Amino acid sequence: MLDRLAFETWEELSKFLLQEDRVRLTYVSSRVRSAISPILYRNLFLNEQPCIYSDSKPLLANCWSVLGIKEHKNENADQKLIALIRTLRGSPLLRSKVEIVHCTWHLNVALLRDLLAVLAHDTPKLRQFRNFLTTELIDDLEKIAPQLQSLDLPPPGVLPQEKVAPSYLSQLASLVRCSHFDNITALNIYMDPGAFFNNYAPSAPKLRLRELSLSLRDDKYGAGSFPRARNTYSDIFNVRYLEKLTILSWFETENIDVYEKYHLHELLKFQNLKELSLLSFFANDGFLRACIKSFPLLRRLKLDYMLGHAIDPSTLTLLAQSPAHMSLKYLDLKCLPLEPHLVTIEPGNTARFEINESCVCPACRDVFQNILRKKLFPTHASHLIRGLEDIPNRDIITRIISLSPIIPYTLFVDIRPGQSFVSDPAEGVASTMNKALGENVFAVEDIIKVYHAHLHSLRRTFGYFLQRFPNLEFLNINDVPTSVEEGPGGQKYNQPIYHSNGYENNQVYELVDDENLFA
Repeated sequence: MLDRLAFETWEELSKFLLQEDRVRLTYVSSRVRSAISPILYRNLFLNEQPCIYSDSKPLLANCWSVLGIKEHKNENADQKLIALIRTLRGSPLLRSKVEIVHCTWHLNVALLRDLLAVLAHDTPKLRQFRNFLTTELIDDLEKIAPQLQSLDLPPPGVLPQEKVAPSYLSQLASLVRCSHFDNITALNIYMDPGAFFNNYAPSAPKLRLRELSLSLRDDKYGAGSFPRARNTYSDIFNVRYLEKLTILSWFETENIDVYEKYHLHELLKFQNLKELSLLSFFANDGFLRACIKSFPLLRRLKLDYMLGHAIDPSTLTLLAQSPAHMSLKYLDLKCLPLEPHLVTIEPGNTARFEINESCVCPACRDVFQNILRKKLFPTHASHLIRGLEDIPNRDIITRIISLSPIIPYTLFVDIRPGQSFVSDPAEGVASTMNKALGENVFAVEDIIKVYHAHLHSLRRTFGYFLQRFPNLEFLNINDVPTSVEEGPGGQKYNQPIYHSNGYENNQVYELVDDENLFA
């Protein structure tokens, strides 16, 4: 029966299959293998750590095929990448199906060069090779640059350089000369593009970018590296086309105003923007408010400021009153919760931990009674903070959300797979807590129950956003990623993306109609 399905049917069917199921299908028959293999090799996500998928929505980010890494060892990633290279080298047919390659930052550079050497032949559909951090790939990239729709200009080093090599800028210029500007729709650059393009690609036409990724770094260039005055962003990029803007700051202190240094206010002219991500910035409420006013079509907004900066309530109100409040489907930010965390610190002459029972459902009562009070704070003395080490040892919410997060990292949960840097984060937290307390009292199940209770404590906060942003599909508040679901009578609630097994929301009320009111 599967042999009779049309190729077009497989294209749709594959959207509802996990990668492991797609792989199994290649063993059914040669015809099924011919149908499913192009889909498997189309979009390659080259991860160096295991990928973690949602247990509530396992098909999120399902457009990628990832390396099947099970252990957190570099040699394991190398072995999987070697196997992929060997497969592509031996099969011109599979090679010809590759369209997008997305790298993670710490892959083996020698193996990436081997991969590019293979992709330099018989890859007519290849249109993106992205997110690498080394100039060692430039010579190999030049061979395929004319066909690419992405232009990644890597940094002079993995970390910001005190002295950039004189050859660096000329290397980038050489790669740019090999690119066809009419093809380019995505740019990733690690310096002011206005300075680079006017000095090293002055004849380039105004680019029609759909996606721009800026990394702001304090690399030290030699005197005379940029003799010509910089162009503005709107001089080099067509303001009508840009839809996705990601800006990542590498500056670790506030002594440099990156907003001014990199002329970020010029980007406010790009008013057709649909996705905005500001990452690792020191917050500037004025700039954020200007963005809210300038980008009425936003569908995705991610704000990940330094030091866990919470968005000012007045700025949230402005966002809720802007035209974007109707178009936003994905919102990721930090704010002051409307209810306190389960465990908070009460300052004073004798600082102490306080337990806050904001939800009285049976599951939360169990957490308060049998986990927090019995295991974490079993005595009056255990509430007292005698030293700084007590805070990470007993502030369990900060531990599972920030210090040792049990949630894998990804830019957007529905676009890229999450990656975990420890084998079992929840088990790791339980082990850390037990070691700190000096007794084996916490189990993995306890950590998950506390996480679920933490979500319950966010009920009012979730409600605030669901009421003001009616078309949200995903909401990540204070590093708790959730999907927005619909319950009885159209009531909306938040479902955790990760660790959702056993979770019951406290946002939906039972509806009683005339027929069963007196049943």
